[in-house]
Amino acid sequence: MVAATSATASRGAGPELPFPIGQIERVTAPSVDEFARRHLRPRRPVILTGLTEGWLPATEWTHARMAERYGDARVVAARLRDGALMDDPAGGALFHHVRLREFVDAVAGPDPARDYVMAPTWNFPETLQDEYRLPTYCAGAKHLRAKVWLGKAGTVTPMHRDVPHNLHVHLTGRKRWLLIAPRHSARVYPRGLFSGMPNFAELDPESPDWARHPRFRGVPVLGGTLDAGETLFIPHGWWHHARSLDDVVSMNFWWGGPLVRLVAMASSAFKRASGIRRDEWG
Repeated sequence: MVAATSATASRGAGPELPFPIGQIERVTAPSVDEFARRHLRPRRPVILTGLTEGWLPATEWTHARMAERYGDARVVAARLRDGALMDDPAGGALFHHVRLREFVDAVAGPDPARDYVMAPTWNFPETLQDEYRLPTYCAGAKHLRAKVWLGKAGTVTPMHRDVPHNLHVHLTGRKRWLLIAPRHSARVYPRGLFSGMPNFAELDPESPDWARHPRFRGVPVLGGTLDAGETLFIPHGWWHHARSLDDVVSMNFWWGGPLVRLVAMASSAFKRASGIRRDEWG
């Protein structure tokens, strides 16, 4: 990671940030052993290039091609309000199924997006498996889940954290990420365990309310913009916020060992019992 630099606004770069950010390290994808030593075990985020060799070329992962090839697929999508995930106090994020072709047609129009596709890979025909390769870093993991993401420029995923490690493989367009280390969790104001979105933060890092969230001042924030063909490694427990700067397509892979699998299963059981995040996995 390099020294912190002042965040500046530029066309298509998203809102200007009211604090400096440190740049996420960007490296050519290393061997499995080196990745484990330098990033996985120390839980250090990194942007990786070259991880999509053997995949369908990034130029082919367009909304139009996805609609042409998989338009009849009924995929999971999250409801949006003003470009961000809708937040129901009782049920958390709201999910439903859409035809992929209908989603792409709607995104192409002038109106703000109403949905953000975040579909498990099993929502798609088996032919999708011919177009990507499971990253070697998570091959053989006891816990492994993957999703396909399609969103319109301006779509925002609020600050949150996940139990598993995450490889987010960006394929089309650009997406800006902001990351905060787990040791600063109290300073991003996590929502309560019994809220509708227990792994999300109250804080909006793009427009912090300093009066309500004074502890956020001075928190080290890492940032980076992913381009087509680049992959972001988000270690377990790191807080992250994402803004799509263009219409985007990406895939991600959550993975971990036996303990992560048990925690993930317990988390899913808790959500079902609490009636939150219904239909997230279709």
